[in-house]
Amino acid sequence: MGERIGKVFLDTTYYPGKDLYSDGAIEDEMLSIARDYAPEEFNRVIAERESWPILYHFSHIRENILSWVPFKGDEKVLEVGAGCGAVTGALCRNAGEVTSIDLSMKRSRINAYRHRNQENLKILVGNFQEIEKNLTEKYDYITLIGVFEYGEAYIQSEDPYVDFLKIISRHLKPDGKIILAIENRLGLKYWAGCTEDHFGTLFEGLEGYPRTNGVKTFTRKEFRQILKQAGNLKASWYYPFPDYKFPMIVYSEKYLPKKGELNRTEYNFDRFRLQLFQESPVYDTLLDNDLYQEFANSFLLMIGKEQPEMETIYAKFSNERDRKFDIRTEIDHTGNGSRVVKKVPETKEAESHVNGLEKICEELGRLYAAAGIRVNRCKAQPEAAEFEYLTGMTLEEKLDTLLEKGKNDQAEELLFSYINKVKQIHEKEDFQKTEGFVKVFGDAELPENLKAAPLSNIDFVPANVILEGEKATVIDYEWTFFFPVPSNFLVYRMIHYYLESDGKRENLKSRGFYEKAGLTEKECQAYAEMEKNFQKYMLGSHNAMLNLYEKISPGKADAVQFYEVKKLEASQSLQVFWDAGRDFNEADSGKYLIKNKKVYAKVMLPAHTRRLRLDPGELRSGLHICRMSWSDGTPVKFFTEGCSLGGDTYYFGGEDPQIIIEEIPENAEFIEIDLEFTDEKKAGQKFWQKYQNKERKLRQICAEIDGNEKMLEVMKHSRLWRAYRKFKKI
Repeated sequence: MGERIGKVFLDTTYYPGKDLYSDGAIEDEMLSIARDYAPEEFNRVIAERESWPILYHFSHIRENILSWVPFKGDEKVLEVGAGCGAVTGALCRNAGEVTSIDLSMKRSRINAYRHRNQENLKILVGNFQEIEKNLTEKYDYITLIGVFEYGEAYIQSEDPYVDFLKIISRHLKPDGKIILAIENRLGLKYWAGCTEDHFGTLFEGLEGYPRTNGVKTFTRKEFRQILKQAGNLKASWYYPFPDYKFPMIVYSEKYLPKKGELNRTEYNFDRFRLQLFQESPVYDTLLDNDLYQEFANSFLLMIGKEQPEMETIYAKFSNERDRKFDIRTEIDHTGNGSRVVKKVPETKEAESHVNGLEKICEELGRLYAAAGIRVNRCKAQPEAAEFEYLTGMTLEEKLDTLLEKGKNDQAEELLFSYINKVKQIHEKEDFQKTEGFVKVFGDAELPENLKAAPLSNIDFVPANVILEGEKATVIDYEWTFFFPVPSNFLVYRMIHYYLESDGKRENLKSRGFYEKAGLTEKECQAYAEMEKNFQKYMLGSHNAMLNLYEKISPGKADAVQFYEVKKLEASQSLQVFWDAGRDFNEADSGKYLIKNKKVYAKVMLPAHTRRLRLDPGELRSGLHICRMSWSDGTPVKFFTEGCSLGGDTYYFGGEDPQIIIEEIPENAEFIEIDLEFTDEKKAGQKFWQKYQNKERKLRQICAEIDGNEKMLEVMKHSRLWRAYRKFKKI
C-alpha cells in the first residue's frame, strides 16, 4: 500500500486516512515548492518568499545538525518525525539506507518530492506507535531531531519520555546509537527574552511549564535522570550553536567554546522577543565559571547502550556562502590521542578552494618568516586539508583579558604591535589594482602611494592568531589572494573585526585606533566599500540567513533601553522653589514626582513667601498647564522663557525650563499645580512650524518695508517731490 514519488516509496499501510495535524495553507505552498523547484533553488525561493515557515523547512542550514556525523556510508538509519524532510537529505547522502516516519501525509509528500532522486529513502506514513510495533529491522542510528519533546503525544503512558527511549532502544543494533536534538529548558536565550519555542510564551520552560502541557524540554540534570531510568543509557553531549535548528557550530564536552566566540544571537525569526541583556558577555561569564553546558541553548546527544565515542569533537560550518567556498572545519581525535584540524569541502565546487590551502601555507610561510610569524602547517589529503592542532590563547582572547583587567593601554599596545607586523609583512611594493583585485574587492577609489605584497592574507585578524609564549601563529588563511591588496586594508580589517565583533570592546572605540594606524576617514570609507564587495564575492548568489533577519523576523524590544527611558521618567520631578527672603535655593524647595508625564502638586506656602519658581524636570518638552491656581481658586499669573504654542501649552527648547511667579496674594495659603508633559517631538514640530510662520510673516513685512523704502527713493527724485519740498520751505 502506498505511492511512489520519483525514486522514493511512501508506505501508507499505517496511515489513518487523514492528517491529524497541519499548519494550514502554508503546507500547500511548501508542497508546490518541493514539487516545482530543485533543492539548489530553495535558497533563492526562501529569499523571495520572506516567510518563516519556508525558511525553517527549506533552509540547508537545518542539515548541519547531522551532516558532520562521521557516517561510513553503509548504515541503516531510522528517522522518527521526519516532517518535511529538513534533515533527511543529510542522512540520504551519508548513510546507506534511510527509513523516515511521519504522521502527516502532506509533509511526507513534501519530503518525498524534495528527495525524489534518492534511491535509499523510504517513508512510512502513520502514527509512530502503530508503525513501531511492526518494525523488524535493527538500525545503526535512530534520529530524534526536534521530536523527543513531543513524547507525550507519541507515547501514551505514565512516563512517556522514559518509555519513548525504551521503545526506541529496542530497535537499535547492539552498537547502535540514538541521535537526539532538543532545546535546553534552561537555554540562555530564554533567560535573555526569547519565547519558549513551542508555545510562544515568555519564560514558560524556565518556570517549569505551569500553564501548558503536551510538550516538554529538559535540563541536563533532568535528561541524565531520563537516560538512567530508560535502561542506564549512556550519552555523549554536544552543544549546537546558536541552537539545534540552525546550527553553525557544534561544540562538545571535549571542545567547548572559547570566550568571545558566542556572538550570534539573532534567533527570533519566528516570533517577537524581548532582549533583556546582551548574551555574548553573559556567555563569557558562564564560560569563566564552567557553566556553559548548563545554559547552552540546545543539546545534541549521541545515546547508546555503551558510551558512544566519535572522532569529531568540534564542527564549524561555512556554508552560508557561494558553493565554491562551501566548507566545514572540524577538530578530530586521532588514533594516538592527539588532535587534528580539518577543512572539508561540502560541495564538489569547493574542492579546489580547499586543495589550494597547502600551496598558500607554503607561500605565506616564506612571506611571514621575516616578521617572526609562523603559519599553521597544512597538508592536503584526498578529502580534506589537514592542519596541526595548536593550543594557546588567540590574540583576540589576550586582548579581551587585558580589557577585563582594565589594562586598556596594554591592550592597545599589543594590538598595534601586530598592526606593525602586518605593515612590515605587506609593504613590499607599490600597490596597483589588478583584474583579480577588482573582481573581488571592486573598483573603490583608493589613496595614492599605497603599499602591498604580491600575496595577501586578508584574514590576518586577532581571532586567527594563536599565541604560545613568545610564538605567534596564523591559524586561518583561507582568504589569501595571489595579487596585491593594500596593506592598509589589512590593518583596517584587523581593527574593524576586533572592535566591531563584540559589544564589550565598545570602550576602545574612543581611542582613535584607525587614526593612530594612519587611516583617514575617507580611506576607511573606501575600505568599508572593499569589504562589502568582498562579502558579495564570497556570497555569490547565495542569500545568507542573517541578511534575511530584518525581512523575516518580527523584531525585538530592547528591555534595557525601555528601562532607561522609564528610569529617566521616574527620576523626573517638578521642583518648586520659594523665595522667603533668601532668594531661590535648594534648601527652600520641594520635589513632586512626574508620573506618566503628569504631575499634580498642592504646595503649602511658607510664611513671607515673596515669589515662586517652578522647574518642571530636566527635559526638553512641551508643557501643558492644565491648572495653576491659588487657594481661593483665582488663576496664577506667571511668566516663562518657554514659547507659547497656544491653549496654555508651552515649548521649552532648553534643558532647564522654568516658570516664575512674582505676584503672590497676601492671604494665599497654597498653590495648586496640575501639569502635563506633551510629546517632545510633536511639541518641537509645532514650535518650529509656528516659528517658521512668524519668520515668514517677518520676511513679508521686511519685504514690504524694503519695497516702500525703494518707492520713497524713487519719489525723492521726482518733480512732484521737488515741488513738495519747495512748497514746504515757503
